[in-house]
Amino acid sequence: MAIHYSESADKHGVPHPEIEYAIFHPINKQQVEGRRGDTTFVFVGPRHDLSRSLLEVMVALRPDGRLVVFHAMELTDRWRWLLYAPGHAQWEE
Repeated sequence: MAIHYSESADKHGVPHPEIEYAIFHPINKQQVEGRRGDTTFVFVGPRHDLSRSLLEVMVALRPDGRLVVFHAMELTDRWRWLLYAPGHAQWEE
């Protein structure tokens, strides 16, 4: 599946490989309300395997099958709770 990036995904200067690492190696994720017809998630994950820096990445799965990243930045307090919430955390596997 190809990943597409909106202009807003690049607003905070996070390189695309780091965004993809956070998506495919999340500490946790949460489905959130997005645009009508989209299935939207926020992922919280590291930039790379040796990173202590965490990202929040928002992704929309469009009805046509495209996966669109529209937000990526350093983890903020808004999504920090996902580090401690039940989910697909590394320590639960």
